Amino acid sequence: MTEVNKQRFYKKLAVTGLAVTLVGAGTLGLHSLHFTGEPTVASAAAETYTTTANLNIRSGPSTSNAIIATVKQGTQLTVVGQAASGWLKVSYQGKTGYVSSQYVKKSVSSTTKTYVTTANLNIRSGPSTSSTIVVTVKQGTQLTSTEQAANGWLKVSYQGKTGYVSTQYVKESTDSSEPAPAPAASVYVATANLNVRTTASTSGAVMATLKAGTQLDVTAKAANGWLKITYQGKVGYVSGQYVRALAGMKVVSNPESIQVVVNKQNKLPENYVPKDLVYTTIPFTFKEQTEKKKMRSEAAAAIAQLFAGAKKQGVTLLGVSAYRSHATQSTLFSSYVQRDGYDKAATYSALPGTSEHETGLGIDVTKGDGTCAAQDCFGGTKEATWLDAHAAEYGFIIRYPKGKDAVTGYKYEPWHLRYVGKPVAQAIKSKGITLEEYYGIK
Repeated sequence: MTEVNKQRFYKKLAVTGLAVTLVGAGTLGLHSLHFTGEPTVASAAAETYTTTANLNIRSGPSTSNAIIATVKQGTQLTVVGQAASGWLKVSYQGKTGYVSSQYVKKSVSSTTKTYVTTANLNIRSGPSTSSTIVVTVKQGTQLTSTEQAANGWLKVSYQGKTGYVSTQYVKESTDSSEPAPAPAASVYVATANLNVRTTASTSGAVMATLKAGTQLDVTAKAANGWLKITYQGKVGYVSGQYVRALAGMKVVSNPESIQVVVNKQNKLPENYVPKDLVYTTIPFTFKEQTEKKKMRSEAAAAIAQLFAGAKKQGVTLLGVSAYRSHATQSTLFSSYVQRDGYDKAATYSALPGTSEHETGLGIDVTKGDGTCAAQDCFGGTKEATWLDAHAAEYGFIIRYPKGKDAVTGYKYEPWHLRYVGKPVAQAIKSKGITLEEYYGIK
């Protein structure tokens, strides 16, 4: 084999990622492949290419550059530009690098299709109702699909997330440039404790009994005022007499954000649980070690600093209630519905999924003697006055300030603190606005 042919042979091995041990790079002539500097990359519209061999993605347009990742033959890469000497700049799983154009080919774009959801729909991690829910999207949402999975499921892409949806609840979009309009009502809830039955009749067997305030996955209207729903992967029916459609309700896409806005129009994903809950170190009005003493780790550290800062200035505070699980909120709301009816209960208690306590970022506090806990008499006390003046210094806001009922949906609660971080808290305090007004949302 000539020296030139050796260089070509080993260059191909290096590019395609096939295993080889290089005992003496000089002997193989690989030093002659080194490029000095990175050529200018011409900007181009992003296109999808498929690898024709196992292939190394490198940090620069040369085999002398470090390997960022090795991908298998048939992998799809997004090409964002062309470099010199037959190399392409690509994006793959959030990383940017370079590959030789010799081992990729342009993908056929017609394989990507746009679909529109025909009902509120769960995007799942796998092609089955037993797979976990990645995100819930509203009826009329556009989804991009590149392949069809087994058993009537589609693999889809939505806001950077990949998952699977049932083809039963999507249709192919005829115009990908215009999103289909979403309906006014996107979330359904039970207004009383409610039986899920096997048929659209009270003669149907009871599959489950849901608490008032439970969100329902309504898929269709059945006869005689009954609604068809899916519950735990099974089809069932509930009486529409005890179901309320909530206009404009949305499921938040960023539940783990410190600044997430949760209110009567923006709810957490069903059964959401914060990942970093810890017990706070502050004193409470009770001794038991329950979930009510928990907060997310960053908020827990901040509330400890706030209590210590208040103590130094002669103000003693106690915690009343911090984290509240979805199950606890469901039980609490259901008890209020039993006592006062759905409509009245909804004026003073949050539907499951819409309570700030479920974020792990909210906490109710009171005076050091434990009086006026979550009561109007807390307003005007020296403790309430101190919190209003200093909470933002520790990253907290008075979540439901006086005179902002129409914005927040709740009356003045001087005892309810919400952690949002110091920069946001101080901006909200200086402007005298709410979290909703800060982000310009409802």
